[in-house]
Amino acid sequence: MSHKPVVYISPGHMDPYYTLEKAGLGPDVDLRVMQSPDRGYMDGAEACQADAIMTWRTRIDAKAIDQLEHCKLIVRLGVGYDFVDVEAAARKGIPVSNVPDYCTNEVADHTLALLLAITRGLPAYIDSVKQGTGQWEWSAAGSLYRMTGKTLGIIGLGRIGTAVALRAKAFGVDVAFYDPYTRDGMERSLGLRRLGLDDLLAQADFLTLHTPLNDETRAMVNSTFLAKLKNGVYLVNTSRGGVLDSTALEVALREGRVAAAALDVMPTEPPDSELALLKAWRAGEDWVKHRLIVTPHSAFYSEEGEIDMRVKATATVREVLDGLPARNVVNM
Repeated sequence: MSHKPVVYISPGHMDPYYTLEKAGLGPDVDLRVMQSPDRGYMDGAEACQADAIMTWRTRIDAKAIDQLEHCKLIVRLGVGYDFVDVEAAARKGIPVSNVPDYCTNEVADHTLALLLAITRGLPAYIDSVKQGTGQWEWSAAGSLYRMTGKTLGIIGLGRIGTAVALRAKAFGVDVAFYDPYTRDGMERSLGLRRLGLDDLLAQADFLTLHTPLNDETRAMVNSTFLAKLKNGVYLVNTSRGGVLDSTALEVALREGRVAAAALDVMPTEPPDSELALLKAWRAGEDWVKHRLIVTPHSAFYSEEGEIDMRVKATATVREVLDGLPARNVVNM
């Protein structure tokens, strides 16, 4: 009897019957749900049986990868792939793929929603009306300034960064970007300005981050980075929490160098309740009140996007099991 391929998938993020995955893989594949991953890591006993792995938030570390005996592919159900030790997988000759395009529109929309919320003073306005004191004042949010004619700086002009740029242009914003890996000429085809990092930080009235999390970008937005910003910048991060040093951001907010910030991602998730910035915001301290928005890593989500993610990840696994090359490989 020929070997029936075994595919392991992370638990807990989709329908309990894994209908789309089973349909996409077919009846000749044994789809198994990972059992109680140890501290969010894949169990080695499961790893050694896997022909392919589909991971959502279960970490696939070097220890598990070393035990993979005949795994042909690891797929990250999402865009970011820092949940997988991609270097260890490369040494083992195992491709790691992601699904880079399933939530492009959602994250771009969320980014603009956050930017509009902090530039238009929505937290203060909503709070003012919610208090029900009879106040009905346009001045509740303090001084506001129009977006038109200002500069939006984008760090990372991949799929999502590009989608943000195109949306922002509709608001009459001058869009500039920094991305050393973007091909020459992209700025001309999109009508954007390409700048060096220091020039971008000095010119941007609004700054949004769209980079992966890796050794090059981890804690990139630190005190040195923030010291180079134009005073009074509005900062949005919908990429990865580890890109930004929250302690340095707290200092920049206190000093006024950053006028307001909106974060969809945090260094650890759920975030540490003792994180000073978050603690001050939750307590409603005056210095940060109405100057920070935090959403729970939700920029990626829509019903349509989740279906796209699952279907595309499953199709990639099926093709590799059928002997075809993997799509969207990030480590080979």
